[in-house]
Amino acid sequence: MAALGLALALALAACGDRKDAEGELGPGNAAESAQSIVEAAADPCTATAGAFGQALCGDPDLQPLIGKIRDNLVEAAGVVASTEGAQQMAQGQTQWLESTRVTCGIGDGKIPLTAEQEACLKSQLEARARTAAATVQKDGGYVFQTVEINRAVALPADAPEVSDFGVFAITKEIRYPRLEGDTPQIKRFNELMLQRPLRGIQDQTSEVVDYKIAYAGPDLVSVRFAMMENSLGSAHPSDSEKVVTVVMATGEPLKETDVFAAPPARWRAELVRRARADLLKQIVERGGAPELPDAELADTAVKTKNWAITEDALVLVFPSESIGPRVLGSFEVKIPWKDLAPLLNPDAPAPIKRT
Repeated sequence: MAALGLALALALAACGDRKDAEGELGPGNAAESAQSIVEAAADPCTATAGAFGQALCGDPDLQPLIGKIRDNLVEAAGVVASTEGAQQMAQGQTQWLESTRVTCGIGDGKIPLTAEQEACLKSQLEARARTAAATVQKDGGYVFQTVEINRAVALPADAPEVSDFGVFAITKEIRYPRLEGDTPQIKRFNELMLQRPLRGIQDQTSEVVDYKIAYAGPDLVSVRFAMMENSLGSAHPSDSEKVVTVVMATGEPLKETDVFAAPPARWRAELVRRARADLLKQIVERGGAPELPDAELADTAVKTKNWAITEDALVLVFPSESIGPRVLGSFEVKIPWKDLAPLLNPDAPAPIKRT
């Protein structure tokens, strides 16, 4: 992978002195500059050697997928049109290539791939083509760029997991949104959205973090994160969720008082009451016992990290195991704004509204 890193470094050096869309080059040239940075990292056939490079570039069945990934990433770079954004896309792609090689158990030597390795590589390329197409998302007047962290560390060939479970590596797959801009509010937004692996490699735990935009508008942006940890030898993965909502006027996290004007005891009691009725119904439908732990229910329902803001409702997010056994999964309770109207702050940021 050294050749790939060199090619990327040369591309970055060539573009290092160019200005972004706010500079002298103008939006068109800024987009072209960003695209050239990403294209260097997204075309492995010009830079990757060894068995991995041969597999990527020597199989005509894989060429359409490689081309699709490249085209999607280059198009995304043109939309973001900044050197910083392009560098992050290029870094994510470079990391993904190396992570894929390790995950599929492909060595650096010039050896034929096994059928399992070839199947793994094709599956990874197909998934990558889909994620590359979603690198940039336009919503609520914003352009959100997905930032990635991709890591993989190979397990020893004699590790029990390699033979028993077909797991070749400990992986970190982290995705979070970023906005382009240098205002204090946007910088703070990007700080709040930044995600990092929570476990070290020595913990032998793979991690996945992904996100979706619950709401985006001039007043606030609400983002739901889904997290998964899978430790080697564990019976099952561990799932969790959280919400990060940012008030865009300040760039700061949503506070309770941004939503509610009523005394805390009053709105907390109302959220718990509504959540209890809805959750009991959902639990019974999933085959669980019609009971809820009071402390866990109240603790989860009233925390802003579990509040997803949408156009029409406050969504209370109950991560897996927060109110019941893991087998029941996660839950959510939607409470329309109109039902909470008497409790809401009249100056709440949109879409929170009293009518």
